[in-house]
Amino acid sequence: MGPARRCVKRATDFGDPRPRRRRIPAVTPLIRRAHRIFVPVVLVVIAAGCSTVPPASPLGTSPTPSPASLGSASSAAPDPRPTASPSRASPTVAEIARLQSAVTAHPNDGDAQRDLGFALTQRVRETADPSLYAPAMDAFHAALRVQPDDALSLVGVAGVQLGKHQFADGLVTARRAIALSPSLVAAHAAEVDALVELGRYDEADRAAGEMLGLGANLTTLARVSYLAELRGRLPAALAAMRGAAASPGLAPENSAYVDALLGNLLVYTGDRSGAADAYRRALSLVPDHAPSLAGEGRLAVGAGRFDDAIALFGRAAAVVPLPEYVIARGDAQAAAGQGDDATKSYEVARAEIRLFQSAGVVVDVDLALLEADHGDPAAALGYAMAAIRETPTVRAADAVAWALHRLGRDREAMTRVKEALLLGSVDPILRYHAGAIEAALGDAAAARRDLSMALAMDPGFSATGAADARRLLDGLPD
Repeated sequence: MGPARRCVKRATDFGDPRPRRRRIPAVTPLIRRAHRIFVPVVLVVIAAGCSTVPPASPLGTSPTPSPASLGSASSAAPDPRPTASPSRASPTVAEIARLQSAVTAHPNDGDAQRDLGFALTQRVRETADPSLYAPAMDAFHAALRVQPDDALSLVGVAGVQLGKHQFADGLVTARRAIALSPSLVAAHAAEVDALVELGRYDEADRAAGEMLGLGANLTTLARVSYLAELRGRLPAALAAMRGAAASPGLAPENSAYVDALLGNLLVYTGDRSGAADAYRRALSLVPDHAPSLAGEGRLAVGAGRFDDAIALFGRAAAVVPLPEYVIARGDAQAAAGQGDDATKSYEVARAEIRLFQSAGVVVDVDLALLEADHGDPAAALGYAMAAIRETPTVRAADAVAWALHRLGRDREAMTRVKEALLLGSVDPILRYHAGAIEAALGDAAAARRDLSMALAMDPGFSATGAADARRLLDGLPD
């Protein structure tokens, strides 16, 4: 059986990739979308033709990108929205300016329009400014008007749709790209991401197997790793991520990205020292690499060093102002007894989520968990139910369960807990939520299992959540 056919099986059956990894052409990624929930789509974006994936959105009638996002100086009043720290000039800013000049001079240059779309999505990744999705999408649409059969531009459109959590649309677009170019790995990657976020896990496994048959590299192996992690198969997830890290020709940013993901998996396997080394490697390649700073923050929480954690999450949020970093900082502040500061952090997170909403990003799960923990549980349930109707994923089921628990409806919540754990996930947040609900229902054995698992997987998964898990464990009958 040839290698391509052999790979068309469950992607999570993947073992150690190193003995049979094929050498593939070096990939020089220009763009990468970093998301807290799923492995980003990596696109190929080079004039010659190959790169790696992220997300985007439309160009003419959309909001103008903020000066902070594009890196230009402005004498206008400061934008009240959270923006990334301008610690270093990004080469992406110069690339955007160059491409904008190119498409102004030659609006029918489809390649330049497409590359502008990818450059803008790279800037989204760097700044977490969702207003850039719109001009990126417009650039991709402009490219498609000139080159309607350009599969790579379609992958750019799919990436924007995935970034905005429009997963059903992203799946349709990814499959259009695959039909045009069946060997385009980036298109298959977008399809896998969409299927995962639609809760169609078995289909995602099969699609990932087909994708892996096209080559073992960062794009393919990172997704294989994530699918294995979703099913609680940590050795397979770790092996695939090590294979991704060994991909040839990685740019420093991509190596840092893989090291951060590898560090997260090492935490789950109990190798905290190895995780710390992975985060340090990433930060040596990309100083102020936000996912690695956040990883170090979670290690600090697990060690009870809340002041260090607050500083690390704050640095991560200053680089890329994502709600998850701000909420983690708030939780660490709350655990350190800094209640007023924690309240302010949660309000900043709400402001950031509203910014994403205003740009058309669907954030129901994020809002549900934030409201359940720090706001209105009834509103949380509404957001969670909206999420699970559109994207019946394990995370949406967990959000519904947690909102119901916060409302005191634990028997109903338990039904959703079973859905959330259906794949066998060892995610500490899912296990903590399950254990808290089981404890409320008086199932001490199940509660002890899941709460202990949450703390074993990552004692720094949440400063407040870990403290509550310990409190609940201490209160369980023998």
